[in-house]
Amino acid sequence: VFLKKTLLLERLQYWTFSFDSVLRVRRYLSNHIVRIAVATSSTNISTMGTSLSQRSNGGSLKISLMSLGLVVVLFSSLRCVDGYLPGMTPKSFSKGEQVKLKVNSMSSIKTLLPVNYFSAPFCRPNSGIKTDHENLGEFLSGDRIINSPYVLKMNEDSYCEQTCVVDLGREENVVAKLRNERDNLSKADRNGIKLRRYIRDAYRINWLVDNLPPIAIIEGEDELDIIGSHGFPIGFKGDNSGSDHYIFNHVNIFIDYHQVDHKKNEYRVVKFVVILHSIKHEVEAGPRNEPATIKNPIESCNPDQAKRSHTDYSMAKKIGAQPASGLVLFTYDVFWQKSEVAFAHRWDVYLHQTKHDGARVHWHAIINSLLTVLTLFFVIATVLVRNLKKDFDTYNALRTEEDIEDAKEESGWKLVHGDVFRPPGGSLLLSVFVGTGVQLLLMSVLTIVGAFTGLVSLNHRGHLVMIQLFNYVLMGLASGYVSARLYKTFKGKSWQRCTILTALGFPGVFFSIFFFMDATAAFYGSSDAVPFTRILELIFFWTCLSIPLTFIGAYFGYQKDAIEFPVNTSPIPRQTPERPWYTRTWFAFIFAGVVPFSACFVELYFILLSVWADYVSLFFLLLQPIFT
Repeated sequence: VFLKKTLLLERLQYWTFSFDSVLRVRRYLSNHIVRIAVATSSTNISTMGTSLSQRSNGGSLKISLMSLGLVVVLFSSLRCVDGYLPGMTPKSFSKGEQVKLKVNSMSSIKTLLPVNYFSAPFCRPNSGIKTDHENLGEFLSGDRIINSPYVLKMNEDSYCEQTCVVDLGREENVVAKLRNERDNLSKADRNGIKLRRYIRDAYRINWLVDNLPPIAIIEGEDELDIIGSHGFPIGFKGDNSGSDHYIFNHVNIFIDYHQVDHKKNEYRVVKFVVILHSIKHEVEAGPRNEPATIKNPIESCNPDQAKRSHTDYSMAKKIGAQPASGLVLFTYDVFWQKSEVAFAHRWDVYLHQTKHDGARVHWHAIINSLLTVLTLFFVIATVLVRNLKKDFDTYNALRTEEDIEDAKEESGWKLVHGDVFRPPGGSLLLSVFVGTGVQLLLMSVLTIVGAFTGLVSLNHRGHLVMIQLFNYVLMGLASGYVSARLYKTFKGKSWQRCTILTALGFPGVFFSIFFFMDATAAFYGSSDAVPFTRILELIFFWTCLSIPLTFIGAYFGYQKDAIEFPVNTSPIPRQTPERPWYTRTWFAFIFAGVVPFSACFVELYFILLSVWADYVSLFFLLLQPIFT
């Protein structure tokens, strides 16, 4: 068993160091780039001063400002060059200092409805349940982080620490016969029924230590099953020879720490691993806040042992697995081990986990996307080449320059040169959609730039969502400006209607969908439901900030001159032949998205699965603006 654990930890260590050489090369190149940028900026700053003194044209000044901005961005990115994820500053602990183990909502890929951790009959902290500093972003992203009864102290091992004893009622077969007689079921029976339902629905527990999710492992007879970093199961279903459901009531917590250079009493958490066990303790509950008496203690739980040892599968196997019924004792071990992995590389083991099946399916997705894009490219290229070849053949067949000019004016795409910039029939909706698109684009760019330069703090969950929301509200200025000026260019008359649709259209539809989904989550008792007070905050952001900014931007847009096109529009629209059925609007609405969807639907499946299963969800939020 010790050999299996050693091999497992070496495997995880290999994952951690696999990208170390790449990061060293990246830092080396980045340092040289910064030196070159500093030298270039010094020269350009001198040029900028000379340009200002000589009052020359703005070319040199623009170049100098661009170079200076580049240097600022590079220096802002030095934290990322050093290896730290942007916005993730390290936290150091001294020996014996408490390292908080926090719990998040339990998630399930079957029900897709997260539930509160303490909605299940788990042990509660003696100090009471305390939520983390929740902001609007945490509520919108579904995080409900609270404290736990597990006590971890830096670099101090623990052996078979008890959290509590939980009564899950009578055996399953007895409760099943009384299922229809609700009056005959005790509170303990109902707790057992709820916990077994959570096990059937494949709910997973999500823990956090210093913002790190655990790598979960189930130790078996012959092998170690690595579950991954997307939570770990509450229990498992049996083979029907005995109880149908069993619970993991013991956890081995392995934490790697890195000692900070030149500071002997500062340590940083760099890895978090949990190994799950199901141990059938025969217990007698003691007084409140007192440890229970174990009648059949294993070696790690026996206080009379001369040398304490950590729990392993060989110990748990002797007394069997714990059914999800009766008195259940929850225990845990804590094992600290020193690691040479620096804080900057602690996410490598999470971000580079691979499985053979997933890799094969991803290759299929990549090949499918490439074939779709290449097919579309060759189809468009063939159509364009045929049309161009036809026009060139027509021009080459003519002898005089006058004939060539006449042909150019009356054939090919020259026929519609006077109608290209004619205002479309749906100019109002087009202006609204373009303005909304600009707002979303600028929100995405600002969020991504802020995240990668460290301006957005990722130490606190929900801050990234708050920054997205703030950027969206602020970019209402750009949305109103673009839609108003474009609508003025189209010679639109209902400018009030255009501005109102820009301010209320997309946010109104989005908020209606959000409100319906939130009501559904609240109906099913999910922790994803946003409280009503937080919904009022959203309404405040929308009505008191976003809408006024959109109207301000629209005011400045209407004050500007209309956009001038390079070609004059003919006063009389050119008559066009009747369109074939496949170019009509209803057909375009249905099939216009088939090609791009076919290029990304397989990869989109894995992205959505990762979001639902909460695979390192903090970093998947970086992708959210792109898909928005």
